[in-house]
Amino acid sequence: MAKRRKPHRVQEPVAAPFRYRSARRAFDSDADMAQTLGVHRSNITRWKQGETSPENAELLVALDVVVTLLTGFLEPESIPDWLRGFNAHLGHRQPLEMLRQGRLSEVIAAIEREKQGAFA
Repeated sequence: MAKRRKPHRVQEPVAAPFRYRSARRAFDSDADMAQTLGVHRSNITRWKQGETSPENAELLVALDVVVTLLTGFLEPESIPDWLRGFNAHLGHRQPLEMLRQGRLSEVIAAIEREKQGAFA
């Protein structure tokens, strides 16, 4: 019987905790962050320790970028709702789902259009 490989982990001892702290500003708790992102709470703990899986590393970077862009434009407590809400600038898709699909540039464009007051 073949042995399963353990999931590859990306070590980012400085970057991942920094990105976690930046993204975490938008959430009430680690549990809220995990639930909103659809990840297990143990992933959040690993991010704090500088360890992520490749797919979660990409999501964490994207989330850091989006939260940074939204901070100051939206109230912090509105950011999780914005991430989960259906966005007209994204073809009525959820920004969070777009981030999970690796479509950060489209989410950034939607944020910029909203900041400019464009209507979809």
